[in-house]
Amino acid sequence: MRTLFSKFALATVTAAVLTMMSTPALAENFAIVVNAENGFSGDQGTLQTQIKRLYLKEQSAWPGGIESIPFGREEASPEQMAFEQFILGMSSAEIQGHWLKLKQIRGETPPRGIGSARILARQIGKNPGAFGVVLSSEAAAIAGGKVLFEFSGN
Repeated sequence: MRTLFSKFALATVTAAVLTMMSTPALAENFAIVVNAENGFSGDQGTLQTQIKRLYLKEQSAWPGGIESIPFGREEASPEQMAFEQFILGMSSAEIQGHWLKLKQIRGETPPRGIGSARILARQIGKNPGAFGVVLSSEAAAIAGGKVLFEFSGN
């Protein structure tokens, strides 16, 4: 009886820890940052839809013709997980399926994942069509970039 209870308690604690580890930092605020030369604007819904289409490579250029250069973040980072959940509205499995399909059909690969906000900032600052997600607190430090919109991980 005691062993059964111990196994149940261990399984419950393990499940709780794994859930916390796989959930984005919900208290964080995030920003989609673009190159400062990017003149695209609109309401939150329009901006979100445009970023989703560009990131998933359903569209290759910004309205106005600037070539899109989407950047991801490291796969398990809070920024990438929040982006996938709240902007793309897709699970990790759906995203992997999307990229497998695009690879087979058009030879497309996912956007490059960048671990460092500093390296991402450098890429956004030097490429007019570049964009990526950062913590809102990091957005102001991006020279040559501007915040397209912010979103909450709630």
